[in-house]
Amino acid sequence: MKVAVYTIALNEAANVERWASSAADADYRIVADTGSTDDTVERLTAAGVTVHRIAVRPWRFDTARNAAMALIPNDVDVCCTMDMDRHLEAGWRGKLEAAWKPETTALFCKVSYRSSVDDPIELRGWPAKNFHHRWGYRFRRPVHEALQFSGDREVVTSCDDIVMYEVQDHSKPTRGSYLPLMEVANKEDPNDGQICFWLARDLMWADQHKRATELLKHYLSLSTSGWGEERSEALRYIARMEPQDKLQWLDKARMEAPHRREIWLDLAEEFHSKGDWLNLFWAASNGIEKTRLTGSYLDDSSCWGFRLYDLGAIASWRLDAIEQAVVWGQQALDLDQNNQRLKDNLAFFVRRREEMRQQK
Repeated sequence: MKVAVYTIALNEAANVERWASSAADADYRIVADTGSTDDTVERLTAAGVTVHRIAVRPWRFDTARNAAMALIPNDVDVCCTMDMDRHLEAGWRGKLEAAWKPETTALFCKVSYRSSVDDPIELRGWPAKNFHHRWGYRFRRPVHEALQFSGDREVVTSCDDIVMYEVQDHSKPTRGSYLPLMEVANKEDPNDGQICFWLARDLMWADQHKRATELLKHYLSLSTSGWGEERSEALRYIARMEPQDKLQWLDKARMEAPHRREIWLDLAEEFHSKGDWLNLFWAASNGIEKTRLTGSYLDDSSCWGFRLYDLGAIASWRLDAIEQAVVWGQQALDLDQNNQRLKDNLAFFVRRREEMRQQK
């Protein structure tokens, strides 16, 4: 088996050594530089990486990635597309050779998103089709580009033991070009549910709520929007932008993906704001029961902290379920031990429990 790791690059000097070192077990390391003005090219060359200078006008990520793919030698069996802000965990080559079968055309590995190279805490993790056969694949979409198979039969496998770490450089202005490119992608294929969802999300982040809401509702009507977790996320977004109907949208989100803790926390926050203690208890109880992340890119690590236990404890106290208030109050504090409010709440719940016991 011959393996090539390839990508495109623009001003990635800070990531070169890590990227090149992690891909050292590949037979080829190929980078198409799209116009770096720093010393990215010089650093890559010094690391033994084959670098080609290319120009893409007007800019599209799919065009650039397809140009990089075309530069891979013909004798390569397996290609690994890996952005410069990512790096492979040691030992990936042997795991790839064990998992890749003669009939395989693509392989999903695990992408692990971290806040920094040295931080062992995974913020998000998801499967990604980063390994593919040399022939039969091309990238599509000008942004959020995806590998598309053009052969007779795609045979996909996965290997979670192959881990690709990502530490995104937020100082780079790359995302500034995404919104206009997503507009192009949506115009090219209005029925592409994935790009419709992502465009709506970026419009929401840009405070263009009216159009974002319209697109999300269109997304929900598409036959290509069949993934319950993503549909539930779209409904969560609409709930944020149409607060007058928040409970209606959140309830629809719950029905789409009742296994997601994120939805239950949203419901709990809404019931808490309304002083609806019984429904708050219901939402907190259901959310706390969800003990596993989904493993998708939509997982929100902030929903797995103390807050649901905190809200559940408050609801329990209001409903005179003081024993449960103490239990959840303690669990909330265990997850945020320096939170003075949680300390005060727990002390209050314990005192209240003792008062109630004495009254009996």
